[in-house]
Amino acid sequence: MFDPVASRIDLALAAMNAELPADTPELDALFAKLRSAGENAERRATTQRIWSAWCSHPDAAAADAMRTVVEAFDSGELDHVGETLDGMVHRWPDWAEAWNKRATLRFVEDRHTESLDDIARTLEREPRHFGALSGLGQICLGHGDLTSALLAFERVLSIDPGVREVRQAVDMLRKRAQPTIH
Repeated sequence: MFDPVASRIDLALAAMNAELPADTPELDALFAKLRSAGENAERRATTQRIWSAWCSHPDAAAADAMRTVVEAFDSGELDHVGETLDGMVHRWPDWAEAWNKRATLRFVEDRHTESLDDIARTLEREPRHFGALSGLGQICLGHGDLTSALLAFERVLSIDPGVREVRQAVDMLRKRAQPTIH
């Protein structure tokens, strides 16, 4: 029987291997710093700078739209943010964070198949997106695909080794997941 979630998990896992975005020296330096930061204030500050870079956009209208979306998430007022996000991914289809925010909304709405589609699009544009990878791992866990969750969480740790909760999840999953080939 066809399982749409399982097929989307496979697509998102494949997207983890996309090429790194070109011409991102600031982000490249931040990711290098993140890998060596450990679990400390420097790591938190570096992570915040990465999120800030992802949420920024040279188009003022895009930046305003992202501010609206972030405020909606912060306040929990998500009733109309889907329309904004649909417009953002349509108008700025190369912006990884627009796709990631829509993936997050769809996850919150328990629309996991659609969330996985957006996670794949995020990772195609930014394969180092630890937020999208964490969301992928959470969806995999929720659907009982422990091996895929392990792959996603291990990728998070390869990008940001200081995430204690993800390290704990990886340790647990290594004990429980059955090895398979993807």
